Amino acid sequence: MGGVEHHQPYEGQPEPEILDPRHFYAAYVFDRAAERESDVKTVIEQASELRYPVHYWWLSNAMDLQGAPDRLIVCVHHPSRSEDAGMDLYNILRQKEIDWDDLDAATVEEYHFLGKPVNDLGDFRLPEGYLLFPDIQVESEFPDSKVTLLTLLSENVRDETESRLGRDLTSAEFTFLLSMFSKTLDWMDWTFYLGEAIRLCQEAGQIGPAAEDPTWDSLVSDD
Repeated sequence: MGGVEHHQPYEGQPEPEILDPRHFYAAYVFDRAAERESDVKTVIEQASELRYPVHYWWLSNAMDLQGAPDRLIVCVHHPSRSEDAGMDLYNILRQKEIDWDDLDAATVEEYHFLGKPVNDLGDFRLPEGYLLFPDIQVESEFPDSKVTLLTLLSENVRDETESRLGRDLTSAEFTFLLSMFSKTLDWMDWTFYLGEAIRLCQEAGQIGPAAEDPTWDSLVSDD
C-alpha cells in the first residue's frame, strides 16, 4: 500500500495534508447529483469549517457502470485514527437535515488516485468535463450600470424548462440542457436562449418532446 504521503496544504490549512491509511475517509454518495446542489454545498461548507479536506470523484471513474446511473462521491478526509472520527461532521449534517444516498468508508488509495480536490461548487465537473453546478452569468446590456451581471441558478432553468415542456425533466436531460444552455447564452433575454437550447437538445435526441406531444404520451404509456 506504500507509505504515508504528504501533500501541500489547502487554503486556510496551517499544515500539509497527510494521507495516512489509518485515517477515516468518509464517502458521501449522491444520486442525481445535478439536483443535489444544496446538499453537496452544505457538506463542502461544513467540512471546510472543520478544516477537513475534501475530494470528489464519480463512481464511473472507479468501475464500469454497465448502463447504471452515475453517482457523485464527495469524500471528506478526517485526519484522525479514533473510533468516532467523522462523527462531528456527520452530526452537523444530520442536524441541518442534509440528505445523501449512501455513506461509505473510502480507502486512502481511492481518495488519492481517484479524487480531485474541492474548495467550492465550482470545482465539480461532470465526467464529460462540464460544470456540474453551472450558475449561468449573463452580461448586462448596460455596461455603465453598477449591476453588470445577472446570475441564473440551475433551479431557474429547470423550472422554466419544465413549465415549457409540461413535464419533469430526467436527470440526464437536465444535465445535457445545462451544458448546452451555457454555451448558447450570450444576452439578457435568457428565456429566448433557453428555448434555443431546448430545441438543440431535442434535435440531438437528448431531451424528449413536450408532454402534450402524442409521441411522448405513447412513449410514457409503453413504459
